[in-house]
Amino acid sequence: MSEHLLERLTWPEVDARIREGVDAMLIPIGTTEQHGHHMPLDTDCFIARSLSVRAAELGDEEGVSILVAPTLNMTLSWYHMQFPGSIRLSTTTFFQVFREVCDSLERHGFDNLVAVNHYFELTGRRVFLVQWWDLAADALAEVEGPMIHAEEAETSLAMALGQRVELDRATSDAWDRGQAVKDAGFQWTSFGQYGMRHAGPKVVVPMDMLRDITESGIVGDATRASVETGEKIVAALIPRIVQVCREMAGKEEQ
Repeated sequence: MSEHLLERLTWPEVDARIREGVDAMLIPIGTTEQHGHHMPLDTDCFIARSLSVRAAELGDEEGVSILVAPTLNMTLSWYHMQFPGSIRLSTTTFFQVFREVCDSLERHGFDNLVAVNHYFELTGRRVFLVQWWDLAADALAEVEGPMIHAEEAETSLAMALGQRVELDRATSDAWDRGQAVKDAGFQWTSFGQYGMRHAGPKVVVPMDMLRDITESGIVGDATRASVETGEKIVAALIPRIVQVCREMAGKEEQ
Protein backbone atom coordinates (compact mmCIF):
# COMPACT_ATOMS: atom_id res chain seq x y z
CA MET A 1 0.00 0.00 0.00
CA SER A 2 1.32 3.44 -0.89
CA GLU A 3 2.31 6.08 1.66
CA HIS A 4 -0.44 8.63 2.25
CA LEU A 5 1.11 11.02 4.76
CA LEU A 6 2.65 13.97 2.94
CA GLU A 7 5.34 14.48 5.58
CA ARG A 8 6.54 10.88 5.18
CA LEU A 9 7.37 11.37 1.49
CA THR A 10 10.56 12.81 -0.01
CA TRP A 11 10.13 15.75 -2.33
CA PRO A 12 10.82 13.63 -5.46
CA GLU A 13 8.16 11.19 -4.24
CA VAL A 14 5.70 14.06 -3.81
CA ASP A 15 6.58 15.29 -7.29
CA ALA A 16 5.94 11.82 -8.71
CA ARG A 17 2.57 11.60 -6.97
CA ILE A 18 1.58 15.00 -8.37
CA ARG A 19 2.52 13.83 -11.88
CA GLU A 20 0.50 10.64 -11.41
CA GLY A 21 -2.45 12.72 -10.24
CA VAL A 22 -3.77 13.36 -6.75
CA ASP A 23 -7.53 13.60 -6.55
CA ALA A 24 -7.68 15.30 -3.14
CA MET A 25 -5.57 16.44 -0.21
CA LEU A 26 -7.06 15.90 3.23
CA ILE A 27 -6.06 18.41 5.92
CA PRO A 28 -6.67 17.00 9.41
CA ILE A 29 -7.61 19.70 11.90
CA GLY A 30 -7.50 18.89 15.59
CA THR A 31 -6.43 20.67 18.70
CA THR A 32 -4.48 20.09 21.89
CA GLU A 33 -6.97 20.31 24.71
CA GLN A 34 -8.33 18.40 27.68
CA HIS A 35 -10.63 15.45 27.12
CA GLY A 36 -11.67 14.58 30.62
CA HIS A 37 -9.89 12.08 32.85
CA HIS A 38 -10.13 9.29 30.30
CA MET A 39 -8.58 10.53 27.03
CA PRO A 40 -5.31 12.31 26.13
CA LEU A 41 -4.95 15.90 25.02
CA ASP A 42 -4.31 14.85 21.41
CA THR A 43 -7.68 13.14 20.96
CA ASP A 44 -9.03 15.60 18.38
CA CYS A 45 -5.81 15.38 16.38
CA PHE A 46 -5.76 11.59 16.61
CA ILE A 47 -9.32 11.29 15.36
CA ALA A 48 -8.90 13.73 12.45
CA ARG A 49 -5.63 12.13 11.30
CA SER A 50 -6.91 8.56 11.71
CA LEU A 51 -10.06 9.25 9.72
CA SER A 52 -7.96 10.88 6.99
CA VAL A 53 -5.52 7.98 6.73
CA ARG A 54 -8.29 5.39 6.65
CA ALA A 55 -10.06 7.34 3.92
CA ALA A 56 -6.84 7.50 1.90
CA GLU A 57 -6.38 3.74 2.27
CA LEU A 58 -9.93 3.05 1.09
CA GLY A 59 -9.34 5.50 -1.74
CA ASP A 60 -6.53 3.27 -3.02
CA GLU A 61 -8.99 0.37 -3.25
CA GLU A 62 -11.54 2.48 -5.10
CA GLY A 63 -9.23 4.24 -7.53
CA VAL A 64 -9.25 7.61 -5.74
CA SER A 65 -5.78 9.05 -5.05
CA ILE A 66 -5.74 10.81 -1.68
CA LEU A 67 -2.89 12.32 0.30
CA VAL A 68 -3.00 13.54 3.90
CA ALA A 69 -1.38 16.83 4.92
CA PRO A 70 0.32 17.29 8.32
CA THR A 71 -2.21 17.66 11.12
CA LEU A 72 -2.99 21.17 12.33
CA ASN A 73 -2.83 20.37 16.03
CA MET A 74 -3.41 23.72 17.76
CA THR A 75 -6.52 25.80 17.30
CA LEU A 76 -8.90 27.97 19.35
CA SER A 77 -9.16 26.13 22.67
CA TRP A 78 -9.44 29.19 24.88
CA TYR A 79 -12.39 27.76 26.81
CA HIS A 80 -10.30 24.75 27.90
CA MET A 81 -7.46 26.82 29.34
CA GLN A 82 -8.47 26.19 32.95
CA PHE A 83 -7.36 22.59 32.44
CA PRO A 84 -3.58 21.92 32.50
CA GLY A 85 -1.96 21.16 29.15
CA SER A 86 -4.53 22.75 26.87
CA ILE A 87 -3.04 25.06 24.23
CA ARG A 88 -4.80 27.82 22.33
CA LEU A 89 -4.08 30.04 19.34
CA SER A 90 -5.78 33.34 18.71
CA THR A 91 -8.44 33.38 16.01
CA THR A 92 -6.28 35.61 13.82
CA THR A 93 -3.24 33.34 14.16
CA PHE A 94 -5.15 30.17 13.40
CA PHE A 95 -6.91 31.65 10.38
CA GLN A 96 -3.59 32.88 9.04
CA VAL A 97 -1.88 29.52 9.55
CA PHE A 98 -4.71 27.65 7.85
CA ARG A 99 -4.74 30.09 4.94
CA GLU A 100 -1.00 29.78 4.42
CA VAL A 101 -1.14 25.98 4.59
CA CYS A 102 -3.77 26.03 1.84
CA ASP A 103 -1.71 28.52 -0.17
CA SER A 104 1.33 26.24 0.05
CA LEU A 105 -0.58 23.14 -1.01
CA GLU A 106 -2.27 24.91 -3.90
CA ARG A 107 1.07 26.26 -5.12
CA HIS A 108 2.23 22.66 -5.60
CA GLY A 109 -0.89 21.80 -7.58
CA PHE A 110 -3.10 20.30 -4.89
CA ASP A 111 -6.32 22.00 -5.93
CA ASN A 112 -8.89 19.80 -4.18
CA LEU A 113 -8.50 20.49 -0.46
CA VAL A 114 -10.71 18.87 2.16
CA ALA A 115 -10.48 19.91 5.80
CA VAL A 116 -11.20 16.88 7.98
CA ASN A 117 -12.23 18.75 11.04
CA HIS A 118 -12.58 17.44 14.54
CA TYR A 119 -12.84 20.89 16.02
CA PHE A 120 -13.57 24.10 14.21
CA GLU A 121 -15.59 25.20 11.19
CA LEU A 122 -13.53 27.23 8.75
CA THR A 123 -14.43 28.01 5.15
CA GLY A 124 -12.05 30.82 4.24
CA ARG A 125 -11.67 29.62 0.64
CA ARG A 126 -13.14 26.89 -1.54
CA VAL A 127 -12.11 24.14 0.82
CA PHE A 128 -14.64 21.42 1.52
CA LEU A 129 -15.23 20.88 5.21
CA VAL A 130 -15.84 17.40 6.65
CA GLN A 131 -17.14 17.39 10.22
CA TRP A 132 -17.67 13.86 11.48
CA TRP A 133 -20.83 14.62 13.47
CA ASP A 134 -22.46 16.03 10.32
CA LEU A 135 -21.25 13.42 7.82
CA ALA A 136 -22.22 10.53 10.11
CA ALA A 137 -25.41 12.12 11.47
CA ASP A 138 -27.52 9.05 10.67
CA ALA A 139 -25.10 6.73 12.49
CA LEU A 140 -25.38 8.97 15.55
CA ALA A 141 -29.18 8.92 15.67
CA GLU A 142 -29.27 6.34 18.47
CA VAL A 143 -26.84 8.21 20.72
CA GLU A 144 -28.86 9.73 23.56
CA GLY A 145 -28.25 13.04 25.23
CA PRO A 146 -25.88 15.83 24.28
CA MET A 147 -23.05 15.38 21.83
CA ILE A 148 -20.68 18.06 23.00
CA HIS A 149 -17.26 17.14 24.37
CA ALA A 150 -15.50 13.91 25.38
CA GLU A 151 -18.87 12.22 25.84
CA GLU A 152 -20.39 9.03 24.42
CA ALA A 153 -20.03 9.76 20.71
CA GLU A 154 -16.53 11.24 20.76
CA THR A 155 -15.23 8.62 23.18
CA SER A 156 -16.75 5.79 21.14
CA LEU A 157 -15.18 7.11 17.94
CA ALA A 158 -11.79 7.45 19.65
CA MET A 159 -12.03 3.87 20.94
CA ALA A 160 -12.88 2.48 17.50
CA LEU A 161 -9.92 4.28 15.93
CA GLY A 162 -7.45 2.97 18.53
CA GLN A 163 -6.93 5.99 20.75
CA ARG A 164 -5.89 5.41 24.37
CA VAL A 165 -9.14 5.52 26.32
CA GLU A 166 -9.27 4.77 30.06
CA LEU A 167 -12.99 4.03 30.22
CA ASP A 168 -12.84 3.21 33.93
CA ARG A 169 -11.99 6.88 34.51
CA ALA A 170 -14.87 8.18 32.39
CA THR A 171 -17.68 10.12 34.02
CA SER A 172 -20.91 11.92 33.23
CA ASP A 173 -20.88 15.67 33.70
CA ALA A 174 -23.01 18.69 32.71
CA TRP A 175 -25.53 16.40 30.97
CA ASP A 176 -27.93 19.34 30.88
CA ARG A 177 -25.61 22.11 29.78
CA GLY A 178 -28.26 24.78 30.25
CA GLN A 179 -28.84 23.76 33.86
CA ALA A 180 -25.08 23.58 34.45
CA VAL A 181 -24.72 27.14 33.17
CA LYS A 182 -27.54 28.37 35.39
CA ASP A 183 -26.10 26.51 38.40
CA ALA A 184 -22.82 28.31 37.78
CA GLY A 185 -24.66 31.65 38.05
CA PHE A 186 -24.62 32.60 34.36
CA GLN A 187 -27.45 33.75 32.11
CA TRP A 188 -29.21 31.16 29.96
CA THR A 189 -32.18 30.87 27.63
CA SER A 190 -34.29 27.83 26.78
CA PHE A 191 -33.50 28.56 23.14
CA GLY A 192 -29.76 28.24 23.78
CA GLN A 193 -27.86 26.48 20.97
CA TYR A 194 -25.30 23.95 22.12
CA GLY A 195 -24.41 20.47 20.94
CA MET A 196 -23.67 19.00 17.53
CA ARG A 197 -27.28 18.05 16.79
CA HIS A 198 -29.07 21.16 18.01
CA ALA A 199 -32.09 21.92 15.85
CA GLY A 200 -33.99 25.18 15.83
CA PRO A 201 -35.56 27.33 17.05
CA LYS A 202 -32.34 28.44 18.66
CA VAL A 203 -30.30 31.31 19.99
CA VAL A 204 -26.50 31.31 19.78
CA VAL A 205 -25.23 31.75 23.32
CA PRO A 206 -21.68 32.59 24.46
CA MET A 207 -19.22 29.74 24.92
CA ASP A 208 -18.39 28.96 28.53
CA MET A 209 -15.06 28.40 30.19
CA LEU A 210 -15.64 24.69 30.60
CA ARG A 211 -14.35 24.30 34.14
CA ASP A 212 -17.04 26.73 35.25
CA ILE A 213 -19.68 24.16 34.30
CA THR A 214 -17.88 20.79 34.44
CA GLU A 215 -15.25 19.63 36.93
CA SER A 216 -14.14 16.69 34.79
CA GLY A 217 -14.03 18.51 31.46
CA ILE A 218 -16.71 16.23 30.00
CA VAL A 219 -20.00 17.64 28.77
CA GLY A 220 -22.26 14.62 28.41
CA ASP A 221 -21.84 10.99 29.47
CA ALA A 222 -18.62 9.19 28.52
CA THR A 223 -19.55 6.09 30.50
CA ARG A 224 -21.97 5.06 27.74
CA ALA A 225 -19.21 4.83 25.14
CA SER A 226 -18.51 1.58 23.30
CA VAL A 227 -16.33 0.29 20.50
CA GLU A 228 -19.48 -0.91 18.72
CA THR A 229 -20.93 2.60 18.60
CA GLY A 230 -17.61 3.96 17.39
CA GLU A 231 -17.34 1.37 14.65
CA LYS A 232 -20.79 2.34 13.34
CA ILE A 233 -19.62 5.94 13.11
CA VAL A 234 -16.38 4.95 11.35
CA ALA A 235 -18.22 2.68 8.92
CA ALA A 236 -20.43 5.59 7.89
CA LEU A 237 -17.66 8.18 7.73
CA ILE A 238 -14.82 6.60 5.75
CA PRO A 239 -16.62 5.78 2.47
CA ARG A 240 -18.32 9.17 2.55
CA ILE A 241 -15.02 11.02 2.88
CA VAL A 242 -13.78 9.06 -0.12
CA GLN A 243 -16.96 9.96 -1.98
CA VAL A 244 -16.36 13.65 -1.27
CA CYS A 245 -12.84 13.34 -2.71
CA ARG A 246 -14.07 11.39 -5.74
CA GLU A 247 -16.76 13.92 -6.51
CA MET A 248 -14.40 16.87 -6.07
CA ALA A 249 -12.13 15.27 -8.68
CA GLY A 250 -15.07 14.75 -11.04
CA LYS A 251 -14.68 10.98 -11.07
CA GLU A 252 -17.46 8.50 -11.57
CA GLU A 253 -17.91 5.89 -8.86
CA GLN A 254 -16.22 2.61 -9.77
